[in-house]
Amino acid sequence: MTRFLQKAIGFLAMSVVFYLVLTTIYSQIPALEKRWNQGIPNWISESSFSVQMENFESFCDSNKGKNINLILGSSTALHGINPEILGDNWYSLASRGQNPFVTDIVLKIAESTCEKHLIDIDTVLIDIYPEFCQEWVFNKADALEHLALTAQLSDILPHATSIFQDGGIRRIHSAISFRLNNTDNSILTMAANARGYEAHMDSSYNEQFKVPWKEDAHQFCLQSIAALDSKNKTTIFVNPPVLHQNHLNDLRNQLKSSISSTWLDANTNRQFTDSTLFFDDHHLNDDGATHYTHWIKSNFALHCISISSIRNFIP
Repeated sequence: MTRFLQKAIGFLAMSVVFYLVLTTIYSQIPALEKRWNQGIPNWISESSFSVQMENFESFCDSNKGKNINLILGSSTALHGINPEILGDNWYSLASRGQNPFVTDIVLKIAESTCEKHLIDIDTVLIDIYPEFCQEWVFNKADALEHLALTAQLSDILPHATSIFQDGGIRRIHSAISFRLNNTDNSILTMAANARGYEAHMDSSYNEQFKVPWKEDAHQFCLQSIAALDSKNKTTIFVNPPVLHQNHLNDLRNQLKSSISSTWLDANTNRQFTDSTLFFDDHHLNDDGATHYTHWIKSNFALHCISISSIRNFIP
């Protein structure tokens, strides 16, 4: 039996070495790398969750013992909500492709980080872009790939069952392959990055691929919205302004339980029909983000969410 175990361990070790060598060789040949690493988001070189969390750690360190507020959601929040306008204690952990399921994971990671720094999260502003909740978009798993490839292992492991579900073996392979050949994340610092906000400085409108609406939302997204709604903190959902048809009601009609949290819909404001405020049909430019963030800020006071939540928002 001992000899069998020795051979089994030896075979396993050789297999691992062979896999690592093969992965390294494939990464040097662009055509093979594309086939070997299928599923890696095409924007991965522009964003690193570990760099994002390092910046957040610094923010937490400078606010130790205080209450902070978070912005979460997809690129419509990343490029559309400026935390500096909302107040000194606001930070954005929004990221490209972040659907509600991934938002729930990111919030749990942020809560662990805040706990280390003796910080309480007071208010969470959650951007919900309905198109990213759809089943066919969720199944592309770009946001999960982003976490698997760029987050620190200490952030991944507590949430591994969520991050590596549905295609986990391929995602584990992609994570290993990406880390073997992308060891330097220092270049992944965005211009005009203020507390997690990334501005679209281009004021001209850009025609881009539109995300079609096919009606069915993924159950994981619907369940995550309900879970985020039940958090023991002030939760505010916001539907970002878009130039295409707004599908918020289509999404909300699929929720199995009512939402008790405030839900703001920027598409009810006619100022956001002005294309000069947009970078493309669902991303605001920097000027649009300024207007949008001020609109959110005015709604906090209008809805009287809570004294603790709005004390730093009043001009």
